[in-house]
Amino acid sequence: MSRIVKIARLPEQIREQINRRLQDGEKGRDIIAWLNALKEAKASLSKEFVGRAINDSNLSAWRLGGYRDWEAQQAALDEVRRVTSEGTELAKAGEHALADKLAVSLCGRYAVATRRLMEAGDGEKAWKLLRELCHDLAVLCRGDHGAEWLRLEEERLKLIRQKNAR
Repeated sequence: MSRIVKIARLPEQIREQINRRLQDGEKGRDIIAWLNALKEAKASLSKEFVGRAINDSNLSAWRLGGYRDWEAQQAALDEVRRVTSEGTELAKAGEHALADKLAVSLCGRYAVATRRLMEAGDGEKAWKLLRELCHDLAVLCRGDHGAEWLRLEEERLKLIRQKNAR
């Protein structure tokens, strides 16, 4: 989503610091004072807003827009990290086929995509997409499970041959 508020026009690293400060509960007036003292912010404001300083309403607008988007993104990233971490732990417990490993990673991405669609207010579209994604994932897993079954069957036949050769 395109934003026209002053803070949205600041460099990304500054916006990230603003978001972290908001997340940490820093007072708005302290954030505004810090921002208006930054050389990078002054340059951006001078270039695009005739040098007008950032004020309370600018920060409030950011809290309702860019900061909320950032929070949602952070929550999605946390979910992906959690799912990936769990997948890594599961993979350490034993050998898994490639699709099973991929499934763990994709599940986190599916969760993020679904969350974004649900937040956009189109729940029916989100559920339809999720069902399609699950179908694709099931096909991948079936292929790897078939390959694993074949490997086990070959191993079983090899053992039978070895036993019969004695």
